[in-house]
Formats: sequence, C-alpha cells, structure tokens
Amino acid sequence: MAVKALLMCKRGQIGILLVVAAFVSTQLTAETKVPNEFTSGTPAKASEVNENFAALVEDIQAITEPEKKYSIISSETLESGLVRTKLYAFEEFTYEQYVRFDDKTLTDGTLDVFWDSTGKGVNALGRLEFSGYDQKKLLTSYSPGQWGSSTEDILYAPVTCPDGSQMSRHRNVHFRTRIFRHATGGFVLSSHDSISSGMFKGCSEFAGDYYYLEGRGTGIYSCVTRIAYHGSTGPGEYPSKARAPAAGISIQVPYGTVSTRDRRSNGTWGAAVLEIDAPADCLQL
Repeated sequence: MAVKALLMCKRGQIGILLVVAAFVSTQLTAETKVPNEFTSGTPAKASEVNENFAALVEDIQAITEPEKKYSIISSETLESGLVRTKLYAFEEFTYEQYVRFDDKTLTDGTLDVFWDSTGKGVNALGRLEFSGYDQKKLLTSYSPGQWGSSTEDILYAPVTCPDGSQMSRHRNVHFRTRIFRHATGGFVLSSHDSISSGMFKGCSEFAGDYYYLEGRGTGIYSCVTRIAYHGSTGPGEYPSKARAPAAGISIQVPYGTVSTRDRRSNGTWGAAVLEIDAPADCLQL
C-alpha cells in the first residue's frame, strides 16, 4: 500500500507539472519529451518516475531561468581580488540592423556609414535585450588623439590571432556602442571607452574586423568594475542572415538585415564573448 501511495503521489506531481508545461507551451521551441514512457497495467519504477519528474522540471526551468542552461567559459581570481568571469555573449541571438549612408564626397569629401541595431539574446546571465549604434567614416583615417580617441590608445588588439599574430587598429575611424539589458540591470559598452577598446583589422585568414568594446554596468550589475565585449565580424558569427534590398544595390540606398545565430559557432575563434571583472559575490552565476 505504501508503494502504491508513493506512485499515486508521484503521478499527481507529474500531472501538476504537465498542466504547468501546457500553460507555458507557447514559449517552448522544441517538443518536450521525458526519458521514460509507461503503459497501462505495467508497474512503474520509482527511479524512472523521478527521472521523468526531473526532466520536466529542467524543461520548465529552461523557460523561467534560461541562464541556468548555459555555463561560463572560465573564472579566475585576479591579483586585485576581483573575479574575471568569461562567458559567451550569446547562446541564442536574433537581431536586426538598419544601414544607411551619408555620401558627401562631392561637397566635403566624406562618406559615412551608420548602423542601428536591436535584438534579443540569451546567455549565462539570462534573457537580454540588445541594441547598438555604429558610425564608420570610410574616407577618414584613424589618428590617435582625433575623433574622440586618445593619444595613449594601444595600437594592437588585446586579443591575438589564432597563430599568435597581432591585429592592428582599423585604418578607418569607426565608433561602436552596444547595450545589453534586462529588467533588473544591464551593461553599456563602447569602442572609445578606454585605451584598449576599439575596432581592429581582423586576421588575414579570417574575413571581417575585430571589435573590442569596454564599459560598465547598472542595476544589479553596478558592482561590475569592468566589462569587455569582443569578437569577430567575420563568417561563423551569424549562421543565418537576410538582407533587403539585396546586395549589389547602389550605396545611396539604405538597407536592412535580420540575423539569427545559435551556439554552433561558440568555441571557434572570434565568437562573441563577455569578460566581466567584479567582486566574487556580484554576478551570482
């Protein structure tokens, strides 16, 4: 009788979980499955029932607390006593861009490109909204001390190529800002926040540039001393991308893009990462 009562209790708990799962089913991206299936009249082992129960809890937790599904890359204690935590900036990410040109080559001899970016993603910190702004001056060369830069700017990126070679600062003036936020906190980063931040020319064997942005946090992340966001704009960062109008249109015509990426490119060189320096009890990962 005790065993029967235990099974009835477990089945009742699973029934409750199934109701909850049905309630949040619109948020699921894949069919929920349990490891064990039972048929009528066949005894169920308590261990198998518990395994199903744990699987459903994990699926529901992936919706309510997605950050617990993803782990950090590394964590180390610095000489200052702060902890440097490194994690992938995005495990899932969808964003859109609106690109436009300001062509003044005939009057001022300048040609500027502007990007406005918005999107949503998820990583070990949770679900985050994403936004950003870019300005690239195609006909203007970078020069320390001009265009908001510092005469003390480092000439090479803090990150090296896979073969150990260095990446020099981009020859064009390029401003980039990025914001990550959710309801209780966020980060703001810039390519002109410190002498280490900036846009750099990528490695020869990889297309695209390399961005290294630095900034600070607010809300629950006010305890963060420093945050860096860096990666490559080359292939592999965004596996799926659509553009309208299609490529090949005159540069005077604005265009939009929508991009989607998943964790398949994480682990490869140039995948976007966050490095966060903070007291040990700050992030609560």
